[in-house]
Amino acid sequence: MVGNEIVRELLAGGYRVVAVSRDAKKLAKIRAAYRDAGAIETLQGDVSSDELVQKLRSELVTQFGAPHAVVASLSSREADGPRRILDAPTSTLRRAFDTNFFSHVIAARGLIPALEGSGVYVGINGGLADFPGAGMGPLSITQSALRTLYEVLAQEGAKLQPPGRQAYVRVLGLYGLVATRRAAPDPQGRHISGRAIGQLVKDIIRQPERFPGPALTLKAKAYS
Repeated sequence: MVGNEIVRELLAGGYRVVAVSRDAKKLAKIRAAYRDAGAIETLQGDVSSDELVQKLRSELVTQFGAPHAVVASLSSREADGPRRILDAPTSTLRRAFDTNFFSHVIAARGLIPALEGSGVYVGINGGLADFPGAGMGPLSITQSALRTLYEVLAQEGAKLQPPGRQAYVRVLGLYGLVATRRAAPDPQGRHISGRAIGQLVKDIIRQPERFPGPALTLKAKAYS
């Protein structure tokens, strides 16, 4: 959902977008949904291992050139599901970390060096690092770790090789429930509109210096 809204706003802003997914069916839906919206391209790829992300990087650069920006919106419903740390098998918790944390590590290691010149790399995170609770422990922990990861990546990205290259690395924490354009109004103010997310990501890519971060937030009214 978040990725789709970001794609929509980037296309509306005149950007050429290459949507990446391991799922060919999802890519087909994206092509159909945005066929008339702008310069949309798709590429099947995977960031679950160093070998697969290097393959993705090679195909991305070969087919489309070095990207000016990358947006990493990586998660899964299975890994995001509620579970108690005291009750869940360690193997389940490890899988949640693999999906919600190490996928970002692998993607960043493979794609930040591929950025052109002074490119922009934006990771999408949640806000549960600041709202830990029973039943949502694994997600709170991985989101806390992600925020720290991106703060470190921002420092490392400021000095890329060869000398003179840099990457503007930012992480956007979403504090609230993401609402689609058709969602009913929420009187409790817990929703963030998908459009607002897409517009902010577009603004970060366009002028990263305006958003020094590296940890940025977009908060629903209830959490402001």
